[in-house]
Amino acid sequence: MAEHHLCLVRQIPERRTAMVGCALSGKAFIKKDEMKQVIDLDNWNRKEHFVFFSAFDDPFFGVTTLVDFTDVYRQSKEQNVSFFLYSLHFLLKCVNETDAFKLRIEKDSVVRYDTIHISPTIGREDGTFGFGFFEYDPDIDLFIQKATQEIERVKNGTGLSFSKNTGRQDVIRYSALPWFAFSEMKHATSFKNGDSVPRISTGKLMQEDSKYLLPISVCAHHGLMDGRNVAELIQKLSNSQTAS
Repeated sequence: MAEHHLCLVRQIPERRTAMVGCALSGKAFIKKDEMKQVIDLDNWNRKEHFVFFSAFDDPFFGVTTLVDFTDVYRQSKEQNVSFFLYSLHFLLKCVNETDAFKLRIEKDSVVRYDTIHISPTIGREDGTFGFGFFEYDPDIDLFIQKATQEIERVKNGTGLSFSKNTGRQDVIRYSALPWFAFSEMKHATSFKNGDSVPRISTGKLMQEDSKYLLPISVCAHHGLMDGRNVAELIQKLSNSQTAS
């Protein structure tokens, strides 16, 4: 969904921030650094929605659906690469093209990150798992190379394998459940601590005739997005022929 916007940026010498006046679908950015922009809540068209849902005991909502991943699956096989990593790269590509998934709550502010990465759970042979961090790179070969190194780090570790990156806000929390398909999921959240990071989980890839369908569950903070925004992401994922 294309968005046309006009921004005026004043560069400030020898500083990492700049003041920004920007109209982007009702969002006003008042400060920008090299990683994120702070949104001017008073001029944001979601201000009332944000205040209303942020007051809930549980402001997260969830959507679960099946997405046709036939082309993504076939492309991964044709290129002889891991479907897990190939599909994650495609998922991150679509997330970074969906503006609402870049929003986070930090203290009393809403910020929009320039780039979103992913923090997946990675299983070990002893039945435990740890948290990893995969940096998004448009170059899928570089993405897979770095992700493979991170998988080895977690698999060779113990416990939850926290690192300086696994707790970052500019990520999607991700879990793969390849053992079964699902039609509903409850994600663990920490909203009492101000958590606003979206969760995405995928289930067992199912073959129906010539198609490969992937169950996908999305959990997001209702103060930052609505079902329409999740539908935008699902639509991008459904257009999987553009994955390569």
